[in-house]
Amino acid sequence: MSEKKFIPKKIVGAIDSFFKILEKLSIKHPYLVVLILHEYYRILYSVDNYIPFKKKDPVERFNESLKTLIKFSKLSLDLGSYNVNLKKKFFFKNNTSSKNIKDKTGNVYGPLWSVFNRKQNLEAKSLLLKRLNKNIFKNKHVLDAGCGGGRYSYAISTLNAKKVTAVDYGNIGLAVAKKNYKGVKNLNFKKEDVLNLSFKDNSFDVVFSNGVIHHTTNLKKGINEIVRVCKKGGKIWLYLYSVGGAFWYSRKLMNQLMKKIPYDLSLSLLQMIQMPKNRFIFMDNWYVPIEQHCSHKEVYKILDDLKVKNIKKITTKNKFDLEHSLKKYKKSDQIWGEGEIRLLIEK
Repeated sequence: MSEKKFIPKKIVGAIDSFFKILEKLSIKHPYLVVLILHEYYRILYSVDNYIPFKKKDPVERFNESLKTLIKFSKLSLDLGSYNVNLKKKFFFKNNTSSKNIKDKTGNVYGPLWSVFNRKQNLEAKSLLLKRLNKNIFKNKHVLDAGCGGGRYSYAISTLNAKKVTAVDYGNIGLAVAKKNYKGVKNLNFKKEDVLNLSFKDNSFDVVFSNGVIHHTTNLKKGINEIVRVCKKGGKIWLYLYSVGGAFWYSRKLMNQLMKKIPYDLSLSLLQMIQMPKNRFIFMDNWYVPIEQHCSHKEVYKILDDLKVKNIKKITTKNKFDLEHSLKKYKKSDQIWGEGEIRLLIEK
């Protein structure tokens, strides 16, 4: 299975055992599960700019930390609990309707975007410039397909874009974006479904889709839409989650488990441990209704079928990009698998 690709069987077994323990712990001590998974998620990255790692090698750190967290989780099961006699209520009902999923996704991300504004937008602009030539947006009509709270939309608008049309389905995120970036002349926000964009074929010079389509019900259709609305000869930035390694395998398990713990409880506990407000890597994965993972091969196949002109895989020296860490450490594919899918596509 691609989701377990690169992971030694012994480690897969340890991860599966760990999550079975957490499943039991979520009933007695949901708050401990939040704290344990916060630490587990952290050690799956190569760099943490908030809490530095003592051990640099990610494979050694992961294996040692996993053993420690399993021991701690087992011991925690013996702690007394006021929750033990209560029937567990799931925070998300099992409703897979497309409309319901889109609303839920917006409700997960909306509150997380509120901390971003123009003053805190330097990070988004910096990340763009590390991955793309700033001239790609110059004098162009750009579509930000799935803009969330608008931080990348605004960053693009400051890079000499002629016009930025930023769309999203989430009402909360759009409200935040319109408030934070009110008055920016070349930036417009609109409610749209990225699987069914209302724009005509060949409408935009550049289409920017950053970490959005993997949260929809139809990844192939989403890619088809962003290609459709891009002009011939135009550029498309596409970022998607990939597969393989403990990182991507664990994201899937965390997403399944944490839906049994109320969103507000997790957010409150993370705030209690003074996690910075602009750090949302935990809550988004834990509570988003859909998180699809796909291989580079699968995405290339979709794009080839759409007959795009050129596909360029983007790699950078940014220490926070998984590709950078994959090259730096031996056996790191055990942790990060195929890395991340970052493509610059020419239609």
